[in-house]
Amino acid sequence: MYVMDSVAAMAARTPKELRDHPIARIYIDFAERFKLTPRYLLDNAAIETAVELCLGRPKVLLEAMQNIRIPYRKLWVEWDETGREKLQKVIARYTEVDVPGRPLPKRLGFFLETDETGRHGIVTWIWTNNNVEIDGIEIPNPGAVTAYFDLDRRVDYQIEQRRDRLTIMEIWKDNPIQTQALLDIWRTVEHLPSAWGMQYLSSLGGTREDLQIRLEHSYADVFGEYIMIWAVLMLLTSSRKAVDYQPVDRSKLNRARVKRRQVPLFDHTQVVMHLSDHTVSGVRKMPLGYTRKSPRIHLVSSFLNRRGTKHWIVQPFLRGSGKTIERHIHVKG
Repeated sequence: MYVMDSVAAMAARTPKELRDHPIARIYIDFAERFKLTPRYLLDNAAIETAVELCLGRPKVLLEAMQNIRIPYRKLWVEWDETGREKLQKVIARYTEVDVPGRPLPKRLGFFLETDETGRHGIVTWIWTNNNVEIDGIEIPNPGAVTAYFDLDRRVDYQIEQRRDRLTIMEIWKDNPIQTQALLDIWRTVEHLPSAWGMQYLSSLGGTREDLQIRLEHSYADVFGEYIMIWAVLMLLTSSRKAVDYQPVDRSKLNRARVKRRQVPLFDHTQVVMHLSDHTVSGVRKMPLGYTRKSPRIHLVSSFLNRRGTKHWIVQPFLRGSGKTIERHIHVKG
């Protein structure tokens, strides 16, 4: 079951006497928000590409964040956590962090809310875990800590306090430029407990020290995930077509579910990696051992070339192979 459908199922399951309860109401609140929100589900190829962006040069991602505009006031994105297996393996090679008692999510998603500029907003993470169910409903876990981001400012104090949470920094520890860029990405955000999060953590009881431990675990759940938001948005907002969108209509399925008195499922858009027609048709038609025929010999005109900050003019040259084709022009006197 998708995370958004689990939220809707939990909202429908909440008894009437608890619907106004400040803790139980979180599911009802998000179920209502999802109804009027674009909902994108990334397949494993798409989320693997987002992981590659996370593992790439932070300086490049930071430069992209300086120009990005989020096109929606509200947005929901989720994926299957198995698609991020490479991220976990790469991080594990550089660190030996192992926190017992904290299972990996089964599915994970973020709910994004922005202002009219598309540069400032709030992110709430929600996930489900394996084998954590009530009456067949996978229990969704909203993050008690919320990310408040502003891409036009820098906040220093939080990243200095919590930089030890960024296990991805181990990859760039010998590269000061990339390390600084990675820290600058987290300087655009403040992670703070939400009002609901504090109520939830306090309701679990225990001493003040117990509450502080739960709060630290809540920070650990979501703090390192911030970079993933921008890697995903780079795919969704790329000017060059990187992904394809496949609308999924569940109206027919929902009519049957309503008759059985089951909670309707959300329509959504499946996000898959884009494969150009040229690439697909070439792979389909080319026989094994096929090699492309070299172009006939021809003259290439001069052009301006660039590498980094250097520019130069490339003089005309011949390209291709084979015999030179001579052409004779007869001019009448």
